[in-house]
Amino acid sequence: MDREVLKDVLRRFNESGVRYCLVGGLALAHHSIPRQTQDVDIMVLPEDLPLVQRLLKGHEQRGTAVVMIFQIGDTRIDIIPANLRAKRAAVLEAIEDVIEDLPVRVANLRDLILLKMWAIPDRPEERKRAQDEADVIGLIEMNPERVSTEDIAYVCRSLQALAYTPEDANKYRTQIQWLNGVLARLGLSDREYGIT
Repeated sequence: MDREVLKDVLRRFNESGVRYCLVGGLALAHHSIPRQTQDVDIMVLPEDLPLVQRLLKGHEQRGTAVVMIFQIGDTRIDIIPANLRAKRAAVLEAIEDVIEDLPVRVANLRDLILLKMWAIPDRPEERKRAQDEADVIGLIEMNPERVSTEDIAYVCRSLQALAYTPEDANKYRTQIQWLNGVLARLGLSDREYGIT
């Protein structure tokens, strides 16, 4: 990833009023988990996607309903539509950060934990599932004073709200039980979420 390319893209987003937040490796680094990242993951409100496509015109690689991929030099940029309530909230409630004097928006800690928890059960690759789990553990372990009981309840309620089938309900119940186990192992059992 070329930092100058990243700064140029984010500068254009800022100047054009694109509502976005960084997620993925750059957001993890903001919240104390440094990681080498090969791509840039940016969540964008759906109504701003046409503007993003104009700003990045000529760099399109491919796209699906889940992600639009752009390549600028050696820098891959994944644009993720914030098309569901929890993703929209992540963009709208993003926090300010600075990358080399450039103001940027980053998913807040609570929403980053939620996005990771949401992704874990649907990852087809074991390695990626394990990495997401390690990320959730690291985010909580390195920021225990910034993860409140209310944050955990928000994450768990949001996961439950994503369940449209009995299979989904069981999948997210398992995720919540896993999270409660993580909290207990980290000495934060007072923040566990009661599963009904």
